[in-house]
Amino acid sequence: AVVSTQSTGTVILCEKGLKVFEDSVKSQIEKHILKTIGTDLIRATFSILAEEYECPYSGDTLKLDSLIPYLPKGAKPHGTSLITSITSGSDVAEFLENYSALTDPQFTQLLVRKLDKKKERNLVFAKKQALLESLKLEEKAGELLNIATSLMFLKQQSCLLHIPGRCISSVLKVVSAGLSEEQQHLLEGLQADVVAELRGEAEMSVERKQALRGLVTDIVFGKHDE
Repeated sequence: AVVSTQSTGTVILCEKGLKVFEDSVKSQIEKHILKTIGTDLIRATFSILAEEYECPYSGDTLKLDSLIPYLPKGAKPHGTSLITSITSGSDVAEFLENYSALTDPQFTQLLVRKLDKKKERNLVFAKKQALLESLKLEEKAGELLNIATSLMFLKQQSCLLHIPGRCISSVLKVVSAGLSEEQQHLLEGLQADVVAELRGEAEMSVERKQALRGLVTDIVFGKHDE
């Protein structure tokens, strides 16, 4: 069995971008990564390992800790640590270390494809294209700002972003530092419009949503960028 580069690579490329954030924000983003894409990766991996080690389970969902007794002795601590990471952890680097150790060839026939520079570029490009498509189609102001934020961050850091909504303003502070004064001013106004809609104070107009799309497109493709 094979675990795709996309599954592990997404977590790796999200972890790479964390260094630009303050610890309090970084911790919130790490928890979110582990509870969402980290959990998906572990569920998929543990299901494959359950078959390999003949750990019985019924239905579609494996109870994760039921696999641990079936693992080789040296693999058990890594399996346990990964379950802790996705339930209550906030350290993505530690999660990746334990994942690499658990899926080492000495413990499993499972093949985890490594992320080389070419695959990394391909993954970033594919994510960028998917986000650009979503940017065109999304009508909800909050979701649109989340997509916009991810695209601007990807342009500046060449890393992926996977954040809870409450961290968007912290990410936009980081993003704004790389923009021209005119772009910063426009982004602040558009962000205020989104917040007003989310609070139920005023609906963001079609024109303002289009202005946000235009700003992000300019930034991503390097127009008017200082």
